[in-house]
Amino acid sequence: MSGDGIKGDTDAMREFSALISASIEATPVSPISRIKDSTPCPGGLFDLCQHLTSTENETIPKLQTFITMVEQGFAAYASFVQQTAMNYIRADEAGRREILTAFVTRPAGDLPEIDPRLLDPRAGQR
Repeated sequence: MSGDGIKGDTDAMREFSALISASIEATPVSPISRIKDSTPCPGGLFDLCQHLTSTENETIPKLQTFITMVEQGFAAYASFVQQTAMNYIRADEAGRREILTAFVTRPAGDLPEIDPRLLDPRAGQR
């Protein structure tokens, strides 16, 4: 069988995938990173305000892009982990069916002879 020796804890994989997916659903980021319009510069301290709002208006879209990329990356990773867990489960099931089929389809008289060296004449006696 292919994949001999590979071990995967599918329950842990699915739990991890669910945790990642749940973290995407939550909004851990400040609402300011989700604003749609530029920050206006209200009256007072106009030069300083203009500088700060200009920097904010330039930075917020970059932050929004970064957050979106992280969320999409988490979603892709969660999907990959979930699919990997399901692949393990399908492979285990296929291996189980293969073994059962070998037992069920083997003709009754098709058993190998027991090597006489393995027969202990005192078997079962003390």
